[in-house]
Amino acid sequence: MTKAGILLSGCGMYDGTEVAEAVLAALSLERAGARVIWLAPDAPQMHTVDHLTGSEVEGEQRVIMAEAARLARGKVRSLAEQWPGELAALVIPGGHGAVKNLMTNFAILGAPREPIAPVRDLLADLAGRRAPIGSISLGRAVVSAYFNEPLSGDEMQMPAADIQVDEERRLVFTPGFLTGAALPDVATGIERLVRALLNLPARELHVIH
Repeated sequence: MTKAGILLSGCGMYDGTEVAEAVLAALSLERAGARVIWLAPDAPQMHTVDHLTGSEVEGEQRVIMAEAARLARGKVRSLAEQWPGELAALVIPGGHGAVKNLMTNFAILGAPREPIAPVRDLLADLAGRRAPIGSISLGRAVVSAYFNEPLSGDEMQMPAADIQVDEERRLVFTPGFLTGAALPDVATGIERLVRALLNLPARELHVIH
């Protein structure tokens, strides 16, 4: 059975993973016959946000992995325990936690932004094996930072049901709730992302000599 990772950054769109995007990704993967491996770094969140008000909760510190366990029903694995070569594919859902908790120097002007070390190691393993990586909404920022490229404005204006496929680098993207407020459209985009993601390993590039 194909093992596909879902990388979580907490639980909740303002300070962690966008829950609906993660659940829809898991549903699509399991319907396609894949086994989902929930993953998260075992590190503190940048901060905690009250999702009723959108305001930061002063003095409250939560741990990314403990928060991710809420979403994954307790079945989440620390990135420190993830062994290379296991995953056939990876999905990174959005939510502000993707850029706050999975990357360095959030909102620090001029500072380099890159994936934190355990996330960088995970992406290096997948990219090195040409295993496909899918990203949803702000999850794309983590992938872009790993490949040291800017986010494209065109990507952030795509309809929610659309996907973008980079066959050469085995990357698939859909904008999720960044551009779509309607859950059915987001669900369509994520389902299409998963189908493309699981088809990519079987494709071979045609090299012209």
